[in-house]
Amino acid sequence: MTSPVRLVVRGLVTWLIEAAGLYLMLQYLPGVTVSNWEVAIRAALVIGLLNALVRPAILLLVANLGVILFLIVALLLNGLLVMVAAWIVRGFDVDGVGTAFLVAFGLAAINTVFTTLLSIDDDDSFYRNVIRSLARRMAAEGELDGQGTVFIQIDGLAEPILRRGLKEGRMPTLARLLKSGSHRLVGWECEVPSMTTSSQAGILHGTHGDVPAFYWYEKRAKRLRSSADPRDLHAIQKAISNGHGLLADDGVSVSNLFSGDAQRTIMTVGTLLDDDGRIRADPHDYFGYLLNPYNLYRGIVGMLGEAVVEVYQAIRQWATNGQPRIRRLGLFTLHRGAANVILRDATTWSVIASMYRGHRVIYCDYQGYDEVGHFAGPETRDAVGTLNSIDRQIRQIALAAREAPRRYQLVFLSDHGQTTSPVFERVYGKPLDEIVRDVIHAGPTLRFSAGKAEANRFVGAFLSDLARSGGMRGRSARRLLGTRRGAAMIEPVQERIRRAADHDADVVMTSSGSLAHIYFAQEPGSLCFEQIEERYPGLIEALVAHEGVGLVLLRCQDRPPIVLSKRGARELDPDGIREGEDPLEQYGEHAAEFFRQLAEYEYTGDIVVNGAYDPEKRWVMGFDELVGAHGGLGGPQTQPFLIYPAAWTDEAPKLVGSVEVHRFLKRHTSEKAPLPCEGEGSKVGERVTPIGERSEQAVATGDGD
Repeated sequence: MTSPVRLVVRGLVTWLIEAAGLYLMLQYLPGVTVSNWEVAIRAALVIGLLNALVRPAILLLVANLGVILFLIVALLLNGLLVMVAAWIVRGFDVDGVGTAFLVAFGLAAINTVFTTLLSIDDDDSFYRNVIRSLARRMAAEGELDGQGTVFIQIDGLAEPILRRGLKEGRMPTLARLLKSGSHRLVGWECEVPSMTTSSQAGILHGTHGDVPAFYWYEKRAKRLRSSADPRDLHAIQKAISNGHGLLADDGVSVSNLFSGDAQRTIMTVGTLLDDDGRIRADPHDYFGYLLNPYNLYRGIVGMLGEAVVEVYQAIRQWATNGQPRIRRLGLFTLHRGAANVILRDATTWSVIASMYRGHRVIYCDYQGYDEVGHFAGPETRDAVGTLNSIDRQIRQIALAAREAPRRYQLVFLSDHGQTTSPVFERVYGKPLDEIVRDVIHAGPTLRFSAGKAEANRFVGAFLSDLARSGGMRGRSARRLLGTRRGAAMIEPVQERIRRAADHDADVVMTSSGSLAHIYFAQEPGSLCFEQIEERYPGLIEALVAHEGVGLVLLRCQDRPPIVLSKRGARELDPDGIREGEDPLEQYGEHAAEFFRQLAEYEYTGDIVVNGAYDPEKRWVMGFDELVGAHGGLGGPQTQPFLIYPAAWTDEAPKLVGSVEVHRFLKRHTSEKAPLPCEGEGSKVGERVTPIGERSEQAVATGDGD
């Protein structure tokens, strides 16, 4: 618990910082009048009191009027309270609403810079204490004796890259846990497709949901499905939910694709919509984050700052001829800021508020590393540098665990890794679907890449579903988005192409990193090896022989599925026939089982292609317009990590597949799991085992920052 003295000292320091900021704005912001230092101090005090006393009451009131109005009021309230302060304090004037908002942004920026320089964190802020007090009033009495668990997922972070980050000092909080004794680090092997949709379904629900790729094509319905579409993810959520997921017992899901059967879901895409397609977001879920008047404003400032960093890093990568490389500018600069600042901070505040309420199990996902790794490369200093900010969030959660009404243990994991990937089309001059069309002389071919959709998947879908909703909210959104540009936001060009693909294309190709699915869209059912050879002679041979293709997976008529490569072939059966060298030998002992499982999914492509893998560079050929790939086999993309409390087991678990991870986590976090003894990892930061010997190729080479 924060001491009253420390809270008062923090408040006084913040007050003086903001008073100085107001006075400095005289020099740089026309339209602001501050008569003298005394007026600046009084104005800062009044603004602080209004934020502390008036802001919470207004937010609680509008929280009952819908999420859109709630967010709008939270955004406008800072500037309006500055206007009120100018009306109250004589000698402090602003010449209009616009200037008031600039003052509010300026105060947020100054507050952020100086509190960071002086190491005044949000851990002991007034607003954090308010959230703690409100949350404890809502906590269920008499049900907080059991052990709680917080799962922190770092999206796309491979074990070798994590070890590099620890070695370079980028994650001091995690390093202290591992060094001191309460936690152990192990790697695990994820299945194919090595991507969040399939892997997180396995971790949270104990089943993959038969999701074969980021995009997949349903031939019978002639419809493309997408991991970017909340409606499709809602359908998967319903299919995989059985009430016994990882978070079923008083759980909270924050910023995930699926709920894990949690009773409370916050920013969880699979539960964003109800069965009728209406948005289910609850404004109260964001109250903790938006209560602090500076969170949203400094989030916006931070997002713009992150965009500037991205532009600088992109130019630096171009100037130093870093390879492989793609064009990084454009909308990604803003999306990176949203993922690395606003979504990250909102996730942390939501987790902490849930801990203060005493929820038994909480699972969240930080996506910043994965986003930057896709565009910059997973082993570049640009991507690895994002781990510093994620570690700061972990520190805040660890500190909150000391003050929460129940004891919490922390678990850290990733859902998959990433592998550096040259882009197939850039290397060979044409995409894979055009190569297929050239060989078989097909009609229209359409390619759907996870590349751009993964970076901006939520914005268009949110606007689309908002505009479809009923009542005043839906009518307002339709009027707001009724322009030509607004219509494009609701239904982007790629969505219109998707509709055309449902009926017109001869060939549909979907890609997830280094894994591509090829569908003969006009064929009524899945084609097997023998049928493809008969109807499209020479195609399989051409694919296998292509320099950028490493593996080709095909179903067969009266025998197990087969995998072909330039050096050999094998049936995906323990006693199956092999010819030449084993195509899967360099991908590990479980690769055959992963591919056999993929071949059994209903909507797997007629032909599945895995890009060529270079084991010396640890690069894999990718089919998306990205230089960080995950989805197939090859390199760190199938090598995620798990950091668990040492008290769980003396023997390091060998975990193969996300379903095994689910079982391991469920076994040690269910209500029947024994509580750790005092002094044996029951408190965050106490007793942990060393990291131990690093595995072969554990530390990724790269240019450290």
